[in-house]
Amino acid sequence: MRSFLTGTAFAALALVIGGGAQADDGARTSLKPFSVTIRVFDPTKGIESGQDYVLPVDSPDAEHAVASTTANAASFTRKTKDGVALPVAFTCTKVEPRR
Repeated sequence: MRSFLTGTAFAALALVIGGGAQADDGARTSLKPFSVTIRVFDPTKGIESGQDYVLPVDSPDAEHAVASTTANAASFTRKTKDGVALPVAFTCTKVEPRR
């Protein structure tokens, strides 16, 4: 698990560094509004045990909207209770253009 988190951190850092260099060129990607539905659930109880969150995301395309929202789902999810790790999983159940 530690190597997965380390790899994720390095990937995020590479995107930030790469994005900063691209921004210096003046090239900007136009963003489109999406509504992304993420389900947070206990994997020991099944996907039906979860709760859905519909999040507004501005992203270059639907794939990026899903990837970034799923990656960020951990930031708003409770992961411990009384110092004990909770089983938690995330999945995207829907992505659609937002008006």
